[in-house]
Amino acid sequence: MSIIEVQAVGQESLDRAQKLLAGIPGGMDKAVKSAMQRTVSHLRTSSANAIRERYDISAANIRAEENVSIRYSYRDGIQAFVRFAGSKIPLFRYGGASPSAPTFDQNRLVPAMIHGKWRMVHPGVPARGHQLKESTSTLFEYAFIAQMKSGHVGIFERNGSKSISSGDAISEVMGSSVPQMLGSEEVSEKLGQEAMEKFEERLEHEVLARLNGWV
Repeated sequence: MSIIEVQAVGQESLDRAQKLLAGIPGGMDKAVKSAMQRTVSHLRTSSANAIRERYDISAANIRAEENVSIRYSYRDGIQAFVRFAGSKIPLFRYGGASPSAPTFDQNRLVPAMIHGKWRMVHPGVPARGHQLKESTSTLFEYAFIAQMKSGHVGIFERNGSKSISSGDAISEVMGSSVPQMLGSEEVSEKLGQEAMEKFEERLEHEVLARLNGWV
């Protein structure tokens, strides 16, 4: 799990905002909450961009596994803690995965245990995949592209054990999670700075919006 700490606004700016909104019931809390929500939305986009500078993965596939939460306090100005969580992303969702769909080698047959019986089947074409943009796709000699009953498509490999149905058990080849890809201190500092600037901008906007009756 990756946590980015943002000290967004100094006490002087907070005091000013609070004085301006003193005559509006709940105005300060609403302004801060709205500014934080906009900051998190911005952080989702900027974090995806930071990841994609290094990793070969689409923004849509990042968002599918990205879980962002935020908490904050008024101690010594506003301190925000943005937490990125999420499971590992299937390697098939990264660019460079091939083949693009389940593909079988029609030129040979291999024995496989299916529902407790040995059968000769056409094996899946060995899969390829990578995570980093600057790396070539790795050949997984014993892995293949398969589609599950749920419709999920991924890169799978046999793990040497048996499944409940007496067939060969398989496991999916996974890539990194969003927190792992955001794990470097350099990336965290950059995103923290961007979030701080966005929050200051949004808080000023939210204060003006309430003073002018726009919301």
